Amino acid sequence: MSKQSVEITSLGIKKVLQKYTPERAISEYIWNGFDAEATIVNVDFEIDSPEFDTYKSISISDNGEGIIYEDLSERFRKFYESNKGSLSTDSADLTRGKNGYGRFTFHKFARFAKWNTKYYKADNELFSYEIVINSDNLKEYEPSEPIADNGVKGTVVKFKDINSDISTAFINDVLKPYLRAEFAWYLELKEENKIIINGDELDYSSIIADRDSFPIKLKLGNKEIEFECKYIRWINKLNDEYSRFYFLNENLELKKTRTTSLNKKGDNYWHSLLVVSDFFNQENVDVEEENDTTPKLFSQTDENKIFRDLMSNLNNYLKNKRRPFLKVQAENLIEKYEDEKVFPDFGNNEWDIARKKGLEKLVKEIYEVEPAVFMKLNKEQKKIFLELLNLVMDSSESESLLKIIGAVVELDSEDRKEFAKILEETKLKYVITTINLIKDRLLILENLKQLVFNDDLKANERDHLQKYIEKHYWIFGEEYRMVCAEEVKFEGALRKYVYILRGIDEKKFIAHPDKYKEMDLFLAGTDFRDGKPHNVIVEIKNPTTIKKLKNKEVGQIKEYIDVVLKQDEFNDSNEYWSFYLIGQDYDDIVNDDIQNIDTGLLRKKDNHCLYVKKWSEITNEVERRLKYLLEKLKVERKKLSEENSLKDILELEPTVH
Repeated sequence: MSKQSVEITSLGIKKVLQKYTPERAISEYIWNGFDAEATIVNVDFEIDSPEFDTYKSISISDNGEGIIYEDLSERFRKFYESNKGSLSTDSADLTRGKNGYGRFTFHKFARFAKWNTKYYKADNELFSYEIVINSDNLKEYEPSEPIADNGVKGTVVKFKDINSDISTAFINDVLKPYLRAEFAWYLELKEENKIIINGDELDYSSIIADRDSFPIKLKLGNKEIEFECKYIRWINKLNDEYSRFYFLNENLELKKTRTTSLNKKGDNYWHSLLVVSDFFNQENVDVEEENDTTPKLFSQTDENKIFRDLMSNLNNYLKNKRRPFLKVQAENLIEKYEDEKVFPDFGNNEWDIARKKGLEKLVKEIYEVEPAVFMKLNKEQKKIFLELLNLVMDSSESESLLKIIGAVVELDSEDRKEFAKILEETKLKYVITTINLIKDRLLILENLKQLVFNDDLKANERDHLQKYIEKHYWIFGEEYRMVCAEEVKFEGALRKYVYILRGIDEKKFIAHPDKYKEMDLFLAGTDFRDGKPHNVIVEIKNPTTIKKLKNKEVGQIKEYIDVVLKQDEFNDSNEYWSFYLIGQDYDDIVNDDIQNIDTGLLRKKDNHCLYVKKWSEITNEVERRLKYLLEKLKVERKKLSEENSLKDILELEPTVH
């Protein structure tokens, strides 16, 4: 059997190009114009029915070199091949029609395509001819014979039988935004080049977030070499174009490109940097790859050093430009995480507010060093990561966190040092903030002692002691929040409690003779030991008027217990209640009823307990707790201030994938 060849069909071509959209297809023909060295490409839409917003034809014309008839078989017969060559990542070749299938993409928006192209032969004579393709059979094309022409070189492609998808809305809302993102970098590079759509030049200024021009001057022996640099930051990601350096000679010919080190950082920092200098006039400019120690740019060592110094300047410039951008992005990240509710739960007390601010600051600082850490995390992963960071602030686990981050992204030595510095400084700042907070609370406790024990102040229960306790209810535990204080009856207290617990705001009615009594303090929180709701009701007695608590005062708080326990809304099987009666002292009768003299426990049931406490016991317990924490934090502060606990971790090589 003789050898057989594989042939692609029209349907096969369409399958290969099925991911193409009309706007991408149109951009292929614009690229073909620029590939042919055109400076101007016109895209014109001929209206068919203004009433129905349909179009009769589309023309794409350029002033390029035209399609040489003798090269037609190479340009049109081979699918997925082109005589234009491939575009490597660091190539200066701006040719985009490398796959040789751009001519077939018109089937996405039209049925017929006709090329009218004019080109110069070697003897400088101008010739023209036409090519026709029907999308029903893409593998066949029909060229006419070339004839002498007296016009100007260039190509016009006219498309007919336009799809109904092409509309005014498509042109304005889809095509133009796509072309901006596709060609903006190229039009910045080739300032003389233009895309004209229906007579108006394509304006891409709306996708420029920032631009800047600056010189860099470097010494090469006795000669000063100047580089004119143009920086652009893009609002949107450009189509299929990385953030790059573009190196051009003094004639604005592109000699080489190089991706910047800030690609794929997860921060949406899209940018381009154009560098123009007669330094790049040499014919064989070969920019070395990142981390390549073999000099490739120039043969002379001095010139190679100039290029390295240039890259150092450019990279420092980008880092400085990126810093304020990242600060804004970090703030946006915090807002996003707040909306997603992925932060650990914090209370409304001063302690938790300080902790939350510390965690937010840590998140922002880490983002500013390595945004990629926060990339591609789902909601649950975000929660876990933030909990990890929260734990770091309370422990000496910053080394472990750095290892975890190192496994997620590749950190260079500078990034690792920056991370270590942030982790240590953030923890130190958090420790100092907490120390100051504890000191403030110790002062508050001293003021409470004065109110309770200094009779000369003549502090009364309602105007002084009650108000002070309301303001500083953290005395009874950091985990609690205020439900209500004095002057709120039980029905009002129940309404507030149900709202806090279940988010339901409706009037509540209590059928109990003591429902009009008023509690001094009603707190609600979560028991840190079992995670269940834990409620606290406090009745305080002014020691200047009641020297000793008696059965009368104990009976008063027992009435509160009776009201609470007889209301279904107050009594969920998971809830627990603690009732406190606090005074200067208690008499012998009350003392005899106390079950545990150390805690002041009078009664303990399945869902509640009752305590009687002296003011001195309350203040001493809180003081001991705060002083213990203060001493621990002072030790931690000294350790963080004097030691470099990340020394070993920093000496490790970065993780390589």
